[in-house]
Amino acid sequence: MSEEDGARLLGSLRTVEAPASDGVSVSRAIRTGKRTRSLRVAAAGVLVLIVAGVLPLLLRPGGAPPAAGSAFDPLVRNVSVRETDGLRPWSYITGWDMQVILLRPVSNGDQAGSVNVFTADSFRYPAGEPVPDVNGMRARWNGDSLALEWSPGAWAVVRVQGFPDDRERTRRLAENLTFGEHIAIKVPYTVETSWKLNRVFDDDGDVQLEFENGIRLALRGGVGFAQGEAPRAEVEALEKSLRLANPPVTNPFR
Repeated sequence: MSEEDGARLLGSLRTVEAPASDGVSVSRAIRTGKRTRSLRVAAAGVLVLIVAGVLPLLLRPGGAPPAAGSAFDPLVRNVSVRETDGLRPWSYITGWDMQVILLRPVSNGDQAGSVNVFTADSFRYPAGEPVPDVNGMRARWNGDSLALEWSPGAWAVVRVQGFPDDRERTRRLAENLTFGEHIAIKVPYTVETSWKLNRVFDDDGDVQLEFENGIRLALRGGVGFAQGEAPRAEVEALEKSLRLANPPVTNPFR
């Protein structure tokens, strides 16, 4: 898939997520491209999220974090998964009310897996048929994914696709999940900004920071590159504030 196709897919995904981004208009950002910076996108990971059809189930409008005590920390991963049936985790997305793990084949192939973990107040009770518990967690199968109640009132949605036995592989992937982790994300740079962090994207060590105004910052060729809609001077100030961190840091803000 070309970068252009991936960018178009990303635009579609971000349009779906617009209600959860504090009113940021992605379509307007695309139209006003003169005010944005280009950034490579992980097209394969985006495709998994779109096909999964999970994001429209988010209930929280606005973009505010969940209530105190139920929010994730975007700089900390709270769930992990082992390589399962030839699928390995390669991309992690951590936000206030959801954490995502994307998996792809160890060797070439079109198969994919995804794990979407929600806080208790960001995902409605899942539909589907009750199935045997997974590692002591209540589970439901809804036809193409497996929902797990990983904490009282909080659900995770697991999916494997591209195999003849997707359902069996989905359950095995769910059995290999570990919840309650506290894995600090290591960011290879620091920045100086007053913008509030919204999500962190970690694609095999390529760490990108997304802020509540929709601006996403990445490290490219040793310098900062940002995309999104904001006053140009503010975007350039964010890019120029980026400093390499060796070793990587768990708090990238100065």
